[in-house]
Amino acid sequence: MSRWEKKSSRKVAESTLFTLSEDNVVLPDGTEKTYTMLDLPDFAGVLPVLDDELIMVKNYRYPIDEMVLELPAGFIDEGETPEEAAGRELEEETGFVLEKCEKLCEYHPVASLNDQEAHLFVGEAKKGGEVDHDEGEDIEVIMLSIKETYEMLERNEISHPHTVIALYKAEHLLKDEF
Repeated sequence: MSRWEKKSSRKVAESTLFTLSEDNVVLPDGTEKTYTMLDLPDFAGVLPVLDDELIMVKNYRYPIDEMVLELPAGFIDEGETPEEAAGRELEEETGFVLEKCEKLCEYHPVASLNDQEAHLFVGEAKKGGEVDHDEGEDIEVIMLSIKETYEMLERNEISHPHTVIALYKAEHLLKDEF
């Protein structure tokens, strides 16, 4: 049972990536409020391991005008499982193929704005896929030793939130590697 009662909803804006809407709601104390929501598709990402290295990407992020070190990730297509999306994104962004993976976690990255779910995995990768960047993607594949990656994390040189979460969640699985 919802604590807030939705009275109405209207779409304010829509693009290929998101929908912005406003809901008129009534709070438990009777207060009426307009709540703005940003609807985004769920996404999946994978921390891919090849021998004693992690396959990462530097991805250009226009809003901050920087190349950001990240794990390969992207939106989950309709009819696709999170695991399938993680594998597809790994191949499209890096040219590596996911052999097997283990779920690290799922969570709501910005629960104050939307119900988007993030699904993060760690997995073994191998060579043999084909890169297929989306139009406008500016991606560089980076191979880092597991040890070096965790040293960078400790120095706050890795700040992408999904990547930071995946690294901390996977630390116990990767500890024998560094």
